[in-house]
Amino acid sequence: MKVFEITGPNVSRVRNVNLKEPGNNEVLIKVRACGICGTDIHMFKGDVKLAEYPIVPGHEFSGEVISVGNNVKDFSEGDRVAVDPNIACGGCYYCKMGMPNFCENWRAIGIHLQGACAEYVLVPQSNVYKIPENLSFEEAAFTEPVSCCVHGQDLLNLKGGESIAIFGLGPIGLIHAQLAKGKGASNIIGVDVVEYRIKFAESKEYFDHVINPRERNVLEEISRITKGKGVDVVIEASGSTDAFETGTKILGLNGKILVFGVAPEDKLATLKPFEIYRKQLSIIGSFINPFTTERALRMLSSGVVQVRDIISHEIELEEIESYYKKIEKKEDNVMKVMVKP
Repeated sequence: MKVFEITGPNVSRVRNVNLKEPGNNEVLIKVRACGICGTDIHMFKGDVKLAEYPIVPGHEFSGEVISVGNNVKDFSEGDRVAVDPNIACGGCYYCKMGMPNFCENWRAIGIHLQGACAEYVLVPQSNVYKIPENLSFEEAAFTEPVSCCVHGQDLLNLKGGESIAIFGLGPIGLIHAQLAKGKGASNIIGVDVVEYRIKFAESKEYFDHVINPRERNVLEEISRITKGKGVDVVIEASGSTDAFETGTKILGLNGKILVFGVAPEDKLATLKPFEIYRKQLSIIGSFINPFTTERALRMLSSGVVQVRDIISHEIELEEIESYYKKIEKKEDNVMKVMVKP
């Protein structure tokens, strides 16, 4: 089979490798669609310490079952499936405490194990989910990012009626906005500096306001929109420490900020502890997707989250490196790039 492989920082190749048969409890999947994620680009640049080179990336994917190993009873040839790429051991302290996302032996397809930027991929049967009939392979490839967003919003415990500011209007910010709207958010404000993302968000009914910080002062605009109260919730989905700092400043009393975007590990942000104390603010982190994959599929199937129009490009394996660079530089109106091996 053909694979796209990152061999080191800023070095990649497409090559042929031997196709392996599924072992016990494994499912061999023909990849039909694989989304490019920001994590893939960080791995290509050498910014992900967990990555082990050489690595075939790709952890947002769907496909068709080709064959199954011994002991696999729930899947058979021809099944349309999506995959949770995060593999927990089930036996460590954190797994036994119901926190598999902090598994001491955590491994992930596309980071530690061969991912889906390939024609085929082997997956443990416990990580495979059947796709509802009304979902395309391309839509089902969003299962992993949607499941991560669902986990983040579970931690926020939204009750409906909240005002929410979302920093970063890429695919993740758009998914968060739709989930929040589905939970009854009363006022959703998008913040981004990329013009084509701003225009895209402005065309969507789930945003009530969209702000470009390069043109308008975010603090002043939020104060105007909320009549000086500040927002109830901030979702930081850009990975920008500047956005994080601004997000804490626009929160109203008893506000919450969800740190969802992945900032560089060595970047620092400045906060005023007194302000956190006086305003009774909550700062919440969110890491991957424990127990939310099935719910993500249901939300995609029901239309609570619609992703088809977020896909801006469909490419082949040989084009991946060039699109990594376009995504990083935010060129060519790139939103979600879908690899079709």
